[in-house]
Amino acid sequence: MSDPLRVAAAVEGPTDEIVLEAILKYIMGSIEFDLQILQPERSAAFESFSPSRTGLGWGGVYRWCRQSADEGSGSVSGSWVLSNHDLLIVHVDADVARKTYASAGVRDVSRQNLPCNRPCPPPSATTNALRTVVLGWLGVSHCPSQVILCTPSMDMEAWVIAAVWPNNPLVARGNWECHRNPIGQLRALPLGQRFGKHVSDYRAKQKEMSSGWRNVAATLTEARRFETEFRAALRGVR
Repeated sequence: MSDPLRVAAAVEGPTDEIVLEAILKYIMGSIEFDLQILQPERSAAFESFSPSRTGLGWGGVYRWCRQSADEGSGSVSGSWVLSNHDLLIVHVDADVARKTYASAGVRDVSRQNLPCNRPCPPPSATTNALRTVVLGWLGVSHCPSQVILCTPSMDMEAWVIAAVWPNNPLVARGNWECHRNPIGQLRALPLGQRFGKHVSDYRAKQKEMSSGWRNVAATLTEARRFETEFRAALRGVR
């Protein structure tokens, strides 16, 4: 029996880990994998994340990327992360394209390439620009074969809503990936289905997120791009 696939990930927060795990369970099927969240850092306490030098949110992902690039002599390609894992997923929500570095307390940037948002639709106009920014954080100009970027538009909750509530009127209307506040739809779920942005609530909905992923990838372009690129990277390491 072969060893489980070693998948590392840098995500914005704890609920994003749960969604990502649900997605990978669908995509991987019978393939065994071990998902290790490198950012944010996990504490010894169950389902708890500890404060660290990098912190939470997209600012934490930025700092983690820069730290990994520094460890690899300027590029993540030479870092221990890729030496010790088969695949690396880097998650940054598309709404980060509207932010400034200062808004995340980041002062050490040599290039002020945020904000980089573009008119939506299409969502790809913004995510393509953001991906270029994130690759710069990683110290590369092109995505290494082991690295998969995850850039939900406008954020991960757009994928969650489309998975657990596919008949949501806003999702069905189209241009859902351009909606600026997908998380607001969590509160609009039908009575008895509502849940908040809490780790325990997301864990309770994880199976629905996984089973609903097929619809998400068929409906939302950034979800489809993530699955396509993940499958391509997977073929490269198996």
